[in-house]
Amino acid sequence: MSNYRTSTDDGLRSINLRPEDPREARRQRRRKSRTKTTLLILAACILLLLGGVALVAYHYTSKLDNIDRFQAFRNLPEENRPKKPTGAGANALNILLAGSDARTNGVGTTGKGKGDAWRRGGQRTDTIMLLHITSDRRAAYLISFPRDSWVDIGTPDDEYGINKINAAYSFGGPPLYIQTIESLTGLRIDHIAVIDWTGFMALTDALGGVEMTFDESTRFASGKVYEAGTHNLSGEEALDYVRERKSLPGGDFDRMARQQNFLRSLMRQTLSNGTLTNPVKLSRALEAITQNLSVDENFTTGEMRGLAVDMRGLRSSNVTFMTVPTKGTGMEGTQSVVYLDEAKCKSLFQAIRADKIDRWLAKNGKDNVLGRDVN
Repeated sequence: MSNYRTSTDDGLRSINLRPEDPREARRQRRRKSRTKTTLLILAACILLLLGGVALVAYHYTSKLDNIDRFQAFRNLPEENRPKKPTGAGANALNILLAGSDARTNGVGTTGKGKGDAWRRGGQRTDTIMLLHITSDRRAAYLISFPRDSWVDIGTPDDEYGINKINAAYSFGGPPLYIQTIESLTGLRIDHIAVIDWTGFMALTDALGGVEMTFDESTRFASGKVYEAGTHNLSGEEALDYVRERKSLPGGDFDRMARQQNFLRSLMRQTLSNGTLTNPVKLSRALEAITQNLSVDENFTTGEMRGLAVDMRGLRSSNVTFMTVPTKGTGMEGTQSVVYLDEAKCKSLFQAIRADKIDRWLAKNGKDNVLGRDVN
């Protein structure tokens, strides 16, 4: 297993105040408390809401105890894994995110309150994302892989052969899922987090709903149609929105864009004054997150807290949503699949390894940025 560095909490030192100015002291304490909460919730939202990585506000550290951990790296042969890069990308983090379709018992993914642990054929990961956090912790990239991507499962020498990428989790759980992504990308995965969309449903309800604005009438997976305008979606309605695929012109590509749209709205609402200044709502939101999240055995509470502090300067404007390059769709037997653009993917993965995604996007990746809203 790999050893990971834990950052120190050097960003939350107390402020020396003049005792003769009690009003200024109170203002400083309020400002410091709000800043501390805001920066850590911001880090939490960017990592939790954009796919489920476990970070919570410093004052709510005890809630980390609710996060389940599972074996992901223990049985991965080290000799078959990519090495961590040296140089510019040495301190960057690659966190693999799995949004399960929750087929086990119809409820969850792994751990307490979420149904049975993984079992073969129990779940597929219909939402597949790689979260890359830059070495300087000033930017993050959330890279989506189409669930129907036609790839080698595991390594090319494994028994599984070529299949849709979302089959990896079903065939072999988190270890095979990690191995498939590492073999495909050549990137070292530092951590993995698993959440099913019902977790975001619980968070949405904890916030009192999430506002989304549609430019035109919008069909949900259940068949219900919402007219153009702003709607406050409940958790159940939000899940209905992100699961729709069949009626969308771009199919799974548009569904990925829908998921990103929802996550952006969810992040904005979680970071709003109505949440940050409301202890009850904030506590409920964090409870919903931590109760519906599972992470690998190496992602310690200390590392989560340290990462949150390291990311205190990160803002939502520094988060880029994107997809891997593809060449189109086709049929493999009776299956509809997505073909990845091998040349462009190779250059993207090299850019990730070198921690230079911004340069890659500037040169050849504009079509891969998910900046548009999809109704």
